[in-house]
Amino acid sequence: MRLNVVPVLMPFILKFATVRRFLFRTISQTAVNYRESSLSQGRAGAIHGGDRLPWVGDNFAPLASLDWQVHAYGDAAPEIQAVCNERKLPLHIFPWRAEMGPAGLRRNAVYLVRPDGYVALADPGDSPAALASYLDAWSQS
Repeated sequence: MRLNVVPVLMPFILKFATVRRFLFRTISQTAVNYRESSLSQGRAGAIHGGDRLPWVGDNFAPLASLDWQVHAYGDAAPEIQAVCNERKLPLHIFPWRAEMGPAGLRRNAVYLVRPDGYVALADPGDSPAALASYLDAWSQS
């Protein structure tokens, strides 16, 4: 099979976009989520706590630091900045762009991102209380 059938069939099968998408999601494991984990909370847009942060433009560059960090897409309330400063959490604010909505992000929501690129907390209300409460509960300071 591996030596005779697969090399003949694969070029034909890979012509189909649905097959390519399925193989990419399967091999890359981008569909893996931790929504059921007690560490995962909230939902903002289509993104739940426990989901992998969607890639939109340059939002993955800050993940190279491998630190807990907060992402906001659009604007962040000054109180969010204050919580981040107090907890020594980097806050990355990305100007809202049209492709962010279809990627599942919600405008002006706050996403606490784990070092592995998964969302720990997705808060649609831009709430400093929700962020502080999560951090207090899990002693992330």
